[in-house]
Amino acid sequence: MNLNITPKAFLALAVLFLGGVRLVYGGGATTVYGLYYTGVDDSYTLLSGGTDSHWSTSFARVGGSTYTGSSTYTGASYVVSSTYIDGGWVPNSSTSRWITAPGASTAGTGGTLNLGGDQLSGNGDQGTNSGFFVYKLAFTISGAGGNGSNVTNNVAISLTIAADDQYSVYVNPASAPTVDNAGVISTGGTAASGSRTSAWNNTNSLALQNFGSGAANNAKFQIGTNYLYIVVANTNSQTGTNGSTALNPSGLLVYQIGATATINGTPVPEVGTLLPVFAAIGAFGWRRFRRDSKSAA
Repeated sequence: MNLNITPKAFLALAVLFLGGVRLVYGGGATTVYGLYYTGVDDSYTLLSGGTDSHWSTSFARVGGSTYTGSSTYTGASYVVSSTYIDGGWVPNSSTSRWITAPGASTAGTGGTLNLGGDQLSGNGDQGTNSGFFVYKLAFTISGAGGNGSNVTNNVAISLTIAADDQYSVYVNPASAPTVDNAGVISTGGTAASGSRTSAWNNTNSLALQNFGSGAANNAKFQIGTNYLYIVVANTNSQTGTNGSTALNPSGLLVYQIGATATINGTPVPEVGTLLPVFAAIGAFGWRRFRRDSKSAA
């Protein structure tokens, strides 16, 4: 039996299918989307250079000065060119690229700014030679309840972070992270979800989740827009002040994110994995519709 389906009806069925992929529970979160690796575009395609539109550098303290807004050291993050990847860094993954703050140069003596170099200020965590860069990613959780309401079911996001030199992670802090001249991070009392020193070759994953006991329950998620902040300290491995004013490598790599987000233990497919499946089904259905229409004629 041939089904005489109009184009409008087919489109409605396709939209219904796409909506039906969502994970629906009795309350709380139903979908998580907008989780991007570093160094990819909207289609999750690797960037070879230029800026990353998803990860911004929202705050920096360099040489005792604070930078916010769109200025040197703040704004859209830059993708580090393969030419300037530091030899001690974990390599780029097949799905992500290292990024760095705007204002990075191509040489430790200055070089050219924002052409894929990884050289930034920071030779200690205190005083005029400290360097701190706060990277931010906005992502969305949809579900029951109004925007800003706490997620009531179990959400977990697994990610791996490599950073030069060290990092601290915050999820929806009470206030956007800032750093004072003594290297103290201020987040309105919100504790870090995780941190690591000497992290440029880190390959261990970190789970951000709103359930579990003790340190495992390390994140608070909300319906609507959520913010992930990663504070990267470019300290040249110095725990105090350092008299050197030379630039040195600094950057951030975030990978293994998105595909390992779960709601109540069930993996949440990212938009990037849903669209190819939807496109394939759509192409098959449209060919079937055209064939059935011709048969009916």
